[in-house]
Amino acid sequence: MQIHLARNSAQLGIFSSEEIIAGLQSGRFLASDLAWRDGMPAWTPLGDWSEFRGVGVPPSPSAQPAEPGEPAPSMPSWERGASFSNYVATIKEVALEPVRTFANLRDGGYARPIAFSYWSLLPAWILGSLMYAGIAFFILSAGQSVSLPKDPAMQWLSGTAPLTAALIISGFLAVFFVLTPLFQFLGAAFTHLLLLPWKPAGSYAQTYRANAYASAAFMPFVFIPCLNYIAAPWQLVALIIAHSQVHRIAWWKVVISLVVIPCCCVCGFYAMLFATVANKFAH
Repeated sequence: MQIHLARNSAQLGIFSSEEIIAGLQSGRFLASDLAWRDGMPAWTPLGDWSEFRGVGVPPSPSAQPAEPGEPAPSMPSWERGASFSNYVATIKEVALEPVRTFANLRDGGYARPIAFSYWSLLPAWILGSLMYAGIAFFILSAGQSVSLPKDPAMQWLSGTAPLTAALIISGFLAVFFVLTPLFQFLGAAFTHLLLLPWKPAGSYAQTYRANAYASAAFMPFVFIPCLNYIAAPWQLVALIIAHSQVHRIAWWKVVISLVVIPCCCVCGFYAMLFATVANKFAH
């Protein structure tokens, strides 16, 4: 049976037991490398696999055996309870240890990831309101000295008082963020549909949970200048790793489903739109 290996949040590939034994003997693989194969509930270090002890691989020193009847701690930390410390720990786990985090994401309901999303949306709403509402307040307060954009929304806001415009923008962001979990349900349905050709191991609920944690962990940074340019691509990386671990699908297959296919669809749409416009002007 083939065994999946990962190290430092990066997939090493899929190998046979013989290949892993040879790799351990040559130093290609380490006892701390995480491994998983069909039927296992979570990834575990190679050093904890009894079949590899015969080649001189010691048990992983970081893995302490659990007390009888004591369940292994679930990840991300938010699954163990809603608290500020678990919230911060979950952000770190998703961003810095996505392989280990999502390999131990157990099947469950929707309450935990929805609550985590709202915790992350609160700082995003505050920062977004300060940024966009503050810009609108400054522009409208400056009056004629600043040329206003020609879009209908800004023209409509120009007829209101600066503070009123700022409050309207802040309220619009609040409504949008309140509805975000609904958008996540729709996004998870689309994601699960794209993953179906690879026969995902998890259910739709697991797809939603992976999407929610991988997305919400980066929400507090989306309105922080410069940092958002780092958070956005890393969020996509975490999302790919999340579904690779939860559904036991090779990462490149997840990339095809979640990146290549949507990009081709979008590019195809714009190509059709451009061809239609060009054809109209040609006649």
